[in-house]
Amino acid sequence: SEPENSQPSSQTPGIPTPVRTLSSDNGDRLILANKQYALSSTFVPTDLVAVDGSLSTNQGIYFKREAYDAYLNMLNDAKAQGIDFCICSTYRSYNTQSAIYNNYVANYGLEYANKISAYPGRSEHQTGWAVDITSKAMNYGLSQNFINYPEGQSINANCAEYGFKIRYLKGKEDITGYMYEPWHLRYVGVDVAKEIMAKGITLEEYLGVA
Repeated sequence: SEPENSQPSSQTPGIPTPVRTLSSDNGDRLILANKQYALSSTFVPTDLVAVDGSLSTNQGIYFKREAYDAYLNMLNDAKAQGIDFCICSTYRSYNTQSAIYNNYVANYGLEYANKISAYPGRSEHQTGWAVDITSKAMNYGLSQNFINYPEGQSINANCAEYGFKIRYLKGKEDITGYMYEPWHLRYVGVDVAKEIMAKGITLEEYLGVA
């Protein structure tokens, strides 16, 4: 495995040298973490709160307080409509992401790994604002056909009302650098989420860095 504080060289396939690397959280909802914009190995989000273990497939996970409150509102309103889903993943530390990424590389090779997993320091999950959502109907897994289930359709249709957007859109792979992920939500606040989702654009396009 790679050292905790390693940074890829510009020659590493699919992993460009970062435009900038943030080392601390200033609370910005629109913080960008992608293949070009990095977070340091010491970056830890502020205002993390523990996720109720009964609402997640994994125990001992944390979420930004504002995003978690918004998620709970979305979940409760969905349940009132007979729709239920649960959290699969939220905040991931640099080291956790490193382990996940290295496992994908070992199993699938570098090129494919870079389409489905973020290099450590480039994952949105490290910001604390991202959440992966699954459901019993999905056998608590993550798959693109989530969008064909009532849970996925409900989330995609309503998430902006609670401040979330679908982060990795279909047809935008050349901008986001990742495959379509209907299960991966990013909290950006209600006004921004509604604008982004209505326009069908990425966070990169909204921020003018696409």
